Amino acid sequence: MAGSVFDIKSEFSKYGEYHANKVNIAIHMLFVPTILWCSTGLAAALTPQQLFTYPSVVDSALSKLPGPNPLPNFSAIYMLGCSLFYIALDQVAGLLVAPLLYAILVSSQEYALSSPEATKVLLGVFVVAWVAQFVGHGVFEKRAPALIDNLMQALVMAPFFVFLEVLFSCGYRPELHRQLRSEIGSRILAFRRSLKANKRS
Repeated sequence: MAGSVFDIKSEFSKYGEYHANKVNIAIHMLFVPTILWCSTGLAAALTPQQLFTYPSVVDSALSKLPGPNPLPNFSAIYMLGCSLFYIALDQVAGLLVAPLLYAILVSSQEYALSSPEATKVLLGVFVVAWVAQFVGHGVFEKRAPALIDNLMQALVMAPFFVFLEVLFSCGYRPELHRQLRSEIGSRILAFRRSLKANKRS
């Protein structure tokens, strides 16, 4: 079941085995983007806003896009890294999700810096969203979140998992979707067998 870090089947199925219950998936589809939006907003409000300077070519290109330029901070680095990783996993889906990540980044930063109550609001929504995710795992999935076993993989794959679920529901790459569901099913079966084996020992 091992695979390259740039293998979409390996990365999606590793995250997907923790998210097989439909209710839990629905909770994640709502709250993963919420957590991402709050996180980038909080980063704008609470961390250094300028860690580096955009190259002139990049700055010129960004100025042509709607809205203010994204702050050159931790969130910009994270979003750029995620975008490149997603494109490496699946070029079409990665290119489709990149503008959405950019919109989340810019809009959350704009809100964080324009409202005096933004930090409190963002933090409150952030906490509620995380509680909802843990409820989804504890009550519906009945399995600990992926971040317990692999924090980095979970934080990076969560937004792309949600976006791909939307694409798959629209008929995107049905054969890939079938293969991923099969691999996720195999992983869940192996996990349940290991639990039974541990109980016997």
